[in-house]
Amino acid sequence: MLYTYVNEDEERDPVGRRDALELFKQAAVEVGLIRPGDPLDQNVVDFAKLVVEMCASIGDNYVQPEGADGVTVGDRIRGELQGL
Repeated sequence: MLYTYVNEDEERDPVGRRDALELFKQAAVEVGLIRPGDPLDQNVVDFAKLVVEMCASIGDNYVQPEGADGVTVGDRIRGELQGL
């Protein structure tokens, strides 16, 4: 399921930024947009960027409790998925 891509497993994926493009490739394979190993078309990447921005804009209404002053959840979403 798609939500499994956001679960953190520190054994397999130590602290640090994830490869956003790889996450979206996995999601595209899961829903049948591409076959495993195929690249994402640029229009799908552009769509993914738009979805990230839409989600981040919702998160802009919420301040990160443990973050620096004024850092929002939207900023965190953009930071995690900026590699697209």
